[in-house]
Amino acid sequence: MRCLPAVLLAGLPACAHAVEWLAPPAMYPPDTWQGRSVATVRVLDKLDAHVQMLDIPTGQDVTYKSLTLHATSCLQRPPTLPADSAAWMEVHDAHEGMVAFQGWMAIGEPATGVFQNPLYDVQLAGCSGDAVAPVPPPLATVAAPGVGADGSPVPAAAAGGTAPSPAPGTDAPEASQPMSPTQAPTMPPPASPPLPMPPAPDPGDEGAAPLMLH
Repeated sequence: MRCLPAVLLAGLPACAHAVEWLAPPAMYPPDTWQGRSVATVRVLDKLDAHVQMLDIPTGQDVTYKSLTLHATSCLQRPPTLPADSAAWMEVHDAHEGMVAFQGWMAIGEPATGVFQNPLYDVQLAGCSGDAVAPVPPPLATVAAPGVGADGSPVPAAAAGGTAPSPAPGTDAPEASQPMSPTQAPTMPPPASPPLPMPPAPDPGDEGAAPLMLH
């Protein structure tokens, strides 16, 4: 049993060199959204406590009892970001005196985008259907970093990666070389500001005695 710690310590260098660094996961920026063709809303009828799920194709109207619902667009986060959906909705109630709703409904912020009146509550439940504009661009692949002599990660370019070759028909960029002091461009000295001109003598002061300061 006394030899067990020594065996573990002897195996630590081998384990350190066996570390394999993985490439960071590719993720979209947090302001990236994917358009969908169907908005799903949840309608609560306060008279009988009935909950109805409605699928509203974007650009079309759907009626439910006295409500007319229209979805202009429905957006959801890509799979690499936390799940969230938002839709631009228009909700009208045919009853007299009811205020219409027009704006964004978001699942992540339900209190800011909910249609409420004495008869109904309307809330966004999600987006579905086909992928429409806006469509996120493809994710850029990130190469896994290499492993240095001490086991620390080394960027892919420094670990032996090759620089991208120039396109055909274009000249390769010249490598920058340090310039000698004689080749270095000389900057002209800054121009000094002009000196103020003395005021012109007043003809009425000719022949007057100079002012003496004590």
